[in-house]
Order: sequence, then C-alpha cells, then structure tokens
Amino acid sequence: MLDFIIVGQGIAGSMLSWFLMEEKQQVLVVDELNTSSATHVASGITNPITGRKFVKTWLADELLPFAQNTYRGFERLLGESLISPITIFKLFDSVKAQNDWSARCASAGYMSYLKNEQIIYLNPQKVKNDFGGFEINGGIRLEPSKFLAGYRNLLHERNTLLEEKFSYADLEVGPSFIAYQGRKARAIIFCEGAGALENPYFKFLPFQLAKGECLILKIEDFYADRVINGEVFIMPTRVKDEYYIGSTHEWNFDDDLPSEKGKNELLGNLSTLLKSPYSVVSHKAAIRPTVKDRRPFLGFHPQYKNVGIFNGLGTKGLSLSPFFAHQFANHLVHSRPLMPEVDIHRVLATH
Repeated sequence: MLDFIIVGQGIAGSMLSWFLMEEKQQVLVVDELNTSSATHVASGITNPITGRKFVKTWLADELLPFAQNTYRGFERLLGESLISPITIFKLFDSVKAQNDWSARCASAGYMSYLKNEQIIYLNPQKVKNDFGGFEINGGIRLEPSKFLAGYRNLLHERNTLLEEKFSYADLEVGPSFIAYQGRKARAIIFCEGAGALENPYFKFLPFQLAKGECLILKIEDFYADRVINGEVFIMPTRVKDEYYIGSTHEWNFDDDLPSEKGKNELLGNLSTLLKSPYSVVSHKAAIRPTVKDRRPFLGFHPQYKNVGIFNGLGTKGLSLSPFFAHQFANHLVHSRPLMPEVDIHRVLATH
C-alpha cells in the first residue's frame, strides 16, 4: 500500500512529494502535464520587499533562505542550473515614496535587504525614473519550467508518476485508507492549483481565481543585470535581449487565454517607465487560486481525515512552497503541528 497519493505536479505537489520521499514515504503523483499552468508561466522572481509601502515579505527571513537552499539542492540532484541571485531596482513614483523608503531604511530587519541607502538613477534615455529608486538585495530568479520538467523526469525514473487527469469518480474514501483505480494509500493530498475549484471535497474553502498575463519583449542594449520594478516589472530572461514583463491581476474573466485587454494593460503600464524601443515576442496567461488572507491552505477535510489539501500559494508560490511543503511533510509523517496561519482549520473555525 502507498503512503500518499499527491494530485498535481505544480510547485506545491512537486515540493510536497519530494519532502515525503525524503521521509522514505511511498508516494504516487497523479498529474496531466499542463505547460500553461501558473507555475510554468510565472516569472520565477522572489522579492523580499514588496508593495508601495516597501513591506518585507511575510516570513522573509525564514522562507527565502529555506527556498534558496532547497532549490540549490535540486540543482545538485537534477544536474541543472535553476536559480541565481538578482538585484531588484524599485522605482519611486513620488517624493512621498522616497520618504517612506527612508523610514524603512531605519527599521530593524530591513538593512540586510538593501544594497545601500542611496537613491539611484538609471539612464533616463532608457527608463523614466524622475524620482530614482533603490536596489534590493536577496532577490532570487528561479526557472520554474526547467525545475518542473527536471523533477517530472525524476518522478518518471522512480516510477512514481501517473500521467493522467485525476478522476474524482474513481476515488474511494474509506475510514482508514483511500483507493484510486485499484491503488490503495493511507491518504490523498490535493495540490491542484486552479483545479481546486472543481474539487468536490474542498468547496467550503474560499478560493478566488485570479488571471495573470505577461509579455516577453525584445529590448536591445537594456539592463540585463537587474529587475526593474515599477507599474510593471521588467526582468531579463536567459535569452539575450529578451525580457519578461509582468503582470496583470484580473478577477473577472472568461477563459485562461491571453487577451487584448491584458496586453493593452501591460503595454500601458510599461509606457510609464520604459523609453527604450521594443518588440513583442510572445504573450502568455495563466490562472491561479488566491486566498483573501494571502496565506496558503494546508490540512485535512473535517469529515474525511485522510483527504488533505496543499494549495492557495498565490503569487508567492515559488518562495512559500519549499518551507510549507517541508512543514506539511513533518505534519503528515511525524504529527508535528501546522502553523495556525496556514491550517485550514482557521476557515472552519469561522463557519
């Protein structure tokens, strides 16, 4: 009998299955390959300081080093270069923003993420930056598609991947085991990303789907050594003169396809900061599940104690998933408690 069936091989399912296998658990991952999923389309950037008020990312001091160490481990395991440090240049849009940043510089716990306390100006022929900006240390660029493909190959090699769309009709939930197409396991964990809204076991969880769109542009003689973050962010890719432009965030949409509305929004926001000429190479879109309190959902169904979920990682999935997959694996194998902020019982307590 298997220990766990994991549904989904996005960033959540990949990380959870890995940490469970590290605990010598027998795991089967069920996944139909979808290269248009949110993780495949994601920029791969983890940013320790975000938002207009320059707030340190939740649990940044714990999450980011753990994520970096985890991905470095995968580099050694898969024999692939997956991550690299990158400087993030945050543009100011006003004198007030400059003053807010100066206040942050004096805050405890922020200095390690600031390259220096100087206001820096980029070439005004390339970037509109009348108020300048500042440089953020600690940014990491991951190549999500390369990681997922490499890890998928590893699952194939270990004969722990079932490549098909999961069928809820084929799932049997018993008091002490679950069964799926003749395979028994102690428990099943759903890591389905946007597919969570179709899951009949977790309809009580308040997911909201958000659609994000991005562009790949060709910009010659531009900043290939940093991410420039303003109304949109401009990130160099591994291809010479190509840049990732992201991203939109839309609550109301009809499909998961790139749209003219999204493209126009991105180009309109881009015009507020980019002066260099460019051409559009490609346009992508994806849907991800979000949670109102911006905390993931981990835990088990209140009635079916062997049906669990790991989802709701939102836009920060690449930095959140290693830490919380490790925590969830420890919970599953060693009964260690989950952090209350991510346990789905926080939702159950309000119903």
